[in-house]
Amino acid sequence: MTNKSQPQHILKLSAEQRRRFVDSFDRVYSDIDGVIYTLKVNVPNADQAYAALERAGKQLTFVTNNSARNVDDTVKRFAMANMQVKPEQIWHPAQTMVYYLQSIKFEGLIYIIASPEFKRVLREAGYQLIDGPNQFIDDTYEDLARNIFDKQPVRAVVIDVDFNLTAPKMLRAHLYLRHPECLLLSGATDRLLPVAKGVNIIGPGAFASVLIEASGKQPTVLGKPGRALGDMLIQQHNVTMPSRVLMIGDMLAQDVRFGRMCGFQTLLVLTGGCTLDQLQAETCPEHLPDYYADSVADFIQLLADIAPKAHV
Repeated sequence: MTNKSQPQHILKLSAEQRRRFVDSFDRVYSDIDGVIYTLKVNVPNADQAYAALERAGKQLTFVTNNSARNVDDTVKRFAMANMQVKPEQIWHPAQTMVYYLQSIKFEGLIYIIASPEFKRVLREAGYQLIDGPNQFIDDTYEDLARNIFDKQPVRAVVIDVDFNLTAPKMLRAHLYLRHPECLLLSGATDRLLPVAKGVNIIGPGAFASVLIEASGKQPTVLGKPGRALGDMLIQQHNVTMPSRVLMIGDMLAQDVRFGRMCGFQTLLVLTGGCTLDQLQAETCPEHLPDYYADSVADFIQLLADIAPKAHV
């Protein structure tokens, strides 16, 4: 891992630095959206880059905050990018939520603000969910009260991406969180979601922060950059030396911060949610990667240059 305060471009490293970098990690945790593909466009040659990493002996796991697409659909989307990825290589927010609930032996009713696919995963795991209101309500306090006040014994509020999020859902969640034993669990924390080059939309993190401020409760974060997610990955993959893991992502606050929090090396790619100007303007140490690249495809050249001497 580099000790310099400013991140280094992997193709501007010296030959010896490149060799040391490649030999310094065994496992790769990689983001997906903005790194391998965007909403409809594949990142050129990303498939070749990950194939080269595998040939170099690196173990690949893909860690996403995107719960709008389930694991099976994500595998299909990988195939469209010419990558054959197994379902067990993908860490999806809903499945991570299930792992966590199982680990704490959670029992009880869950109020959930999330996508239909996210809800399906939790229901199939045996958890009892309630949601809504999902219908239009009148602009009267009487109708609002009928839809947000509830006496059911909710013991956890889950918030993730919900394209049909409404004020009544947020108000209802806040009322459940008044109970001292009600947990606040969040999936994706992205405050902005890049949907195209230079185009961002408000993400679930902005809405989760409203519940955090209103309830005074700190959430357990099961998406990046949640420490609970990192602990589960480390345990699942028997990682004994976090510094020998490389986290690749396109977002400073989610991917880079997550990697640094877990003690991983970090690499930012400029094909998604962060531009070079934004990287150079970043001053928060937790958001500064060790390395950066124009694209994950830069690994093709990097590994080709050192192939004869790497991993002897």
